[in-house]
Amino acid sequence: MENTSEKQLICMAEYQGRCDVEGKAVGHAPKVLSAYHSMISEDFDVEVFAPRCVLKAAAAESTKGAKVLKKQIVMKGHNSVFTKIANKLRMFANIRAVFRHTKAEKIWFFNTEFYLMLYLALFGNHGKEIYCTMFLDGYHGGTVAKIKQKIFEKAQKKMQCVISSGPRFQFKNAKQVFVPDYPYEEAFYVPYRKRTKEEVAVCIGTMGAEKEIEQLVECFTKNGYPLQIAGRFYDKERLERLRAAAGYKVIIRDVNLTEEEYLTMLGKAHFVVLPYRPSQYGTQTSGVLQEAVFLDTVPISYAAVLENNEVPGIGFSDWNEVTRERLFALTDMEAYERLRREVYSREHMKDVLKKVFLNEAFIG
Repeated sequence: MENTSEKQLICMAEYQGRCDVEGKAVGHAPKVLSAYHSMISEDFDVEVFAPRCVLKAAAAESTKGAKVLKKQIVMKGHNSVFTKIANKLRMFANIRAVFRHTKAEKIWFFNTEFYLMLYLALFGNHGKEIYCTMFLDGYHGGTVAKIKQKIFEKAQKKMQCVISSGPRFQFKNAKQVFVPDYPYEEAFYVPYRKRTKEEVAVCIGTMGAEKEIEQLVECFTKNGYPLQIAGRFYDKERLERLRAAAGYKVIIRDVNLTEEEYLTMLGKAHFVVLPYRPSQYGTQTSGVLQEAVFLDTVPISYAAVLENNEVPGIGFSDWNEVTRERLFALTDMEAYERLRREVYSREHMKDVLKKVFLNEAFIG
């Protein structure tokens, strides 16, 4: 074991800075920064690098003394080729700034995507120990995905460890541990977990192109079960098409929910629908899915999504299978309690992360 008489310094870095046109952070970066920081700050000194929008939205105790990265990515419905290229260069600039200015020997990129993999494959780790939280196990599909997977596998060789948010993920060239997106904290979540659920299904979060919102609206318009969709639509034309197609029991709101609004909606609903494309999210994890477990809200999604995350719910292979009869099938709620107690326990996750940064908890 390493000498821990003095606390080691860990750099937590978020380089994307995704925000809306008003500069408000979107995505789960602020939330995971706050959660992860709280779990490692007792055992390590922590230095944080992140764009301003993320720091503004994260918990104050996790951002004290943080270094502000200059570049942010503004999320819009349609971006020109120039804007897309500029966004990639912004991420590269932020990653470079982290390497140049951190005092830590260990850097934890806790909210990652492909362009960090490309950076590591091209430029290496600059002699640092790199830890990357991965919310997907790789890139699957056609020629472009195969090229991205090769780059990803090369990047893994530059990492000390992959912190996998998926219990079934496997990485070819890296050691790994399983640490879920968020820890379960009883005192925080219980007020939102309603014993008597409303007869409604909700769909919440960013309404991006990767989600099958059209199929979802058609499905619930057909089966007649009440559905509430609430989240930010960057494509306003798509929003209007969806509203025109929706039945009277399908309510669609274009809104950036506060955490209070999000948890209240999720906790009161009988179901939460995760309309993720299985080609993408069959091998990715979801914070909404995890918090559904925390709040005893039954998830509805493609079977591959539920199975990959080892969460029981209503799985389907085709949207036509989501009938009113299926919605009234019994779900094993005791399984959610077991997951909260064993898999998502804050103390368990905290202990694993401590061992990770002491190089004691690797598998694979």
